[in-house]
Amino acid sequence: LLLSLAEHVGFELAYLVSAGACVGLIGFYLCFVLRSVARGLGFSAGLAGLYGLLYGLLSAEDYALLMGSLLLFPVLSALILLTRRLDWNGVGRKDFPAVPARA
Repeated sequence: LLLSLAEHVGFELAYLVSAGACVGLIGFYLCFVLRSVARGLGFSAGLAGLYGLLYGLLSAEDYALLMGSLLLFPVLSALILLTRRLDWNGVGRKDFPAVPARA
């Protein structure tokens, strides 16, 4: 959607329209899947924030790689630390505990 619109209306407007369309569609879907308008809108707000962050990265052409790397490193570090004790082999089982037991 972004590529086809950008050929005719310019990158900024094309990004705004395509990001808005994606966020709207995903938010609408999630309201039904999560059975909660508040949760669907909350997820949509977070997704809109990510699209805004990506726009900032794309706009800063010379520093996009540096800024993306500096943003991604703490995010991946947090995910690694939060999931270090998770038993990935037991995630699909019905007896999988909500909180992993400490050894």
